[in-house]
Amino acid sequence: MACSKSAKNTVDFFSNAPDIVIDKILESMTIRMAARTSVLSKQWRHAWLSLKSLIFNYDFWAELTDTDENVDWRKGSQIISDILFCHIGPVHDLELFMPYEACRDRMNNRQWICFLSKNGVRKVVIRNRYVQMDISPHIFRCNELVHLEISAFYLNPPPTDFIGFPYLKHLVLAEVKFIKQSIFSSLIEKCRMLETLKLVNWSGMDHIVIDTPSLQTLILSGDFESLAFRNVRSLKSISLCLKTLPKKPRVETVDAINLPASSCQLQSIEFDGHLFLAAGGIIRPPPVTFILLHELCLSNLNLSDFGVSRYLLHMIECCPYIKNLDIAVLPGENVGQDMLDYNYSNKLDHLLEVNITGITGTSAELKLVEYLFAVSPVLKNLFFKSGYIGIESQLTMSQSLMRFPRASAKASLVCLKN
Repeated sequence: MACSKSAKNTVDFFSNAPDIVIDKILESMTIRMAARTSVLSKQWRHAWLSLKSLIFNYDFWAELTDTDENVDWRKGSQIISDILFCHIGPVHDLELFMPYEACRDRMNNRQWICFLSKNGVRKVVIRNRYVQMDISPHIFRCNELVHLEISAFYLNPPPTDFIGFPYLKHLVLAEVKFIKQSIFSSLIEKCRMLETLKLVNWSGMDHIVIDTPSLQTLILSGDFESLAFRNVRSLKSISLCLKTLPKKPRVETVDAINLPASSCQLQSIEFDGHLFLAAGGIIRPPPVTFILLHELCLSNLNLSDFGVSRYLLHMIECCPYIKNLDIAVLPGENVGQDMLDYNYSNKLDHLLEVNITGITGTSAELKLVEYLFAVSPVLKNLFFKSGYIGIESQLTMSQSLMRFPRASAKASLVCLKN
C-alpha cells in the first residue's frame, strides 16, 4: 500500500507540476532528454517544445556518435530541424555546434537561422568544425540579438538594408574570414551598444579601426598590420596579441594604445612582446598615468633585450595603483649590470600579487624579482614558474630568489609546478 501511495503521489506531481517547475526541470536537461518527458503526462507532452533555450552542442552530437566515433549527422540534423520547426513561442538562446558532415548541408544552415530571425532570438552561438562555409545572411535579420558568437565561417557583407544590431552587447568572432576588408567596420558601426568585442584568428582583415563609444572590453588575438582607436571613451579592458610578426615594423600599431590610455579609464591591460618586435623595438612609453588600472599582463618578454626591459619598467611605473601583475618571459641570457638600473624610489603601494612564468634564473629576471620585492610594501604573494631548466638550476634559482629583501613582511615566494 505504501508503495502504491508513493507511486500515485509521484504521478500526481508530474501531472500537476506548475509550469515554472516544469521549465526549470527541462532547462537542466539535454534537449533529447527534455523531448522524452513528453510521455509523462498531457501537461508535459508539449512543454519541451516551448523551451526558450535550445542547446545543440558537443554533448548533443556525442549521443549520436557510435563506438567508432562516427557521427550520425543526418539524424542529428533532422532532430534539430524537427525541434526548431515544431517549436512553440520565442527562442531566446541558441547554441549550435556543427560537425564536419553537417557543415556541408548549407540548406539546413540557412533554414535554421532563418527560423531564428523570426523568433526574437537574443543569444546565438554557432560553432563550425574544420570546414569554413558562408554564414547565412539571415543572421543579419536577428535584430534583437544581445550576444552573438560565430566560429569558423565566411562572413559576407551585410544586406544593403541591414539596420544593425541595436541591442547587441557581446560579439565574438573566431576563425572567421572576412570576404571584404570593410565588413568589420560596417558591422560594428551599427552596434552602438556593443560592450565586449573579441576577435580571434581571423583572416581577410589587416587594418583594424575601433570606433565604438560603448565598448568596455576589447580582445584581439591574431594577425593584423595596423590598429587604430577613434572613439573608445568607455574602454576598461584591452588585450592585444600578435600571432606572427608583420613584414614591416608597425610603430603606430603599438602607439595606438596611447589614445585609449589618454581618453578613457583603463582597468586592465594585456599584450605580448610580439607587439614590441612588431614596432621594430621602438615603443614610446605611455604619456599618462593609469590611475584606475589594477591588472597588468605582459607575455613573451625577452628581458635580455634592453628595449624590452626598459619598456617593462616604464609600464610598471605608469601603473602606481596596480594590484595584480602577470609576466611571462622568454628564455634569455645574462646581461651586464648597466642594463639593470631600476628606480627603487617609485613604490607600488597597492601591488598584492605577482605571477611570473618561464624564468630560468638569468640576471635580468632575478633583478626584476628583487625590484618587485623591494618596492611593494603590501605584497602578499609572488608566484613563479620556472622554464625548462634542470633540477639543480631550479634549486640555485630558488635560493637566489629567497635571499632578496622584502618591503612587505607578509610577502610569500611560491613556486608553481610545471
